[in-house]
Amino acid sequence: MSDPTWSFSQSFSAQFQASRTELESRVEASKSTQPTTDALQALSVELAKLTKTLSDATGSIPSYDQRQYELQLKGLQTSLEQLRASLPKTKFAFKRKIAPPTSSAAVPVVPELPSSERVSTAMSANLTLSSYSMRYLTAAAISNPSQATDLAISDLDKCIVNLLPDASPTLKISALHIRNLTDSVLLLPVIEGSVLLHDVRRCIVVVGCHQFRMHTSTNVDVYLSIPSNPIIEHCSEIRFASYPPALSASKDATFSDEFSVQDFSHIKSTPSPNWTKLPPEDRIKAWPTDASLSETEVLAVVNGLVSH
Repeated sequence: MSDPTWSFSQSFSAQFQASRTELESRVEASKSTQPTTDALQALSVELAKLTKTLSDATGSIPSYDQRQYELQLKGLQTSLEQLRASLPKTKFAFKRKIAPPTSSAAVPVVPELPSSERVSTAMSANLTLSSYSMRYLTAAAISNPSQATDLAISDLDKCIVNLLPDASPTLKISALHIRNLTDSVLLLPVIEGSVLLHDVRRCIVVVGCHQFRMHTSTNVDVYLSIPSNPIIEHCSEIRFASYPPALSASKDATFSDEFSVQDFSHIKSTPSPNWTKLPPEDRIKAWPTDASLSETEVLAVVNGLVSH
């Protein structure tokens, strides 16, 4: 049975992103027209409702996700302010005093982080595996003296990452945050928490988790063990397959690819063009689990595996 917290988190994420995407579309549509004051007010009310929904979920969703959602709402808030500023000013108007709104009616304000801190703040409390090229990486490459169990993997090019129990027996991971990877292979264990990926290109990802979300990525093969439905957004050429039994040491792993991917960039009844199942003939049979590979060998293996 899955953890109720993760079940709620996954359900919340799907509902929140669907509502946020719909509101974002309405805001973008308003930019090409001359919106009325009433129309902007309606959008502001919807944003306030969405902000309150996120505030009410605090503590029940991963802190990294919370920060990302807050930044998304802040972006919507900025767009609405720009639209409001573009309205023609009324030259003459009589004003009357309006009683200030009560605290219960106040629109929550989403805090804004400086752009230079948006990624570093999210990753500062995590274990980190970052900034390597043409390397075979295990737990020995992970840095950060903290006792955190969230792992941030970022800025890798032409690498093989092996964090499977055989290669990294003492490593304990509760959540994974993956960003800015190119031409790399990730061999990751089955974890209890979530996996969030951004800006992954021409990679192979093997992982098991309770939640899987991928953003702004392309040409990625994902071998996945998951009890829920994976989510993608602003992605293309993504192929899914089941977690390879040969790599699993977890009794919680599942080896079925009968999950249904939710594409938040294609909220239509027709099949999404952005993902498909990985054909059996294209699935990898021999995995690179030898940690003694040299840089030249790593490059050769990666080029052979990611060139689909």
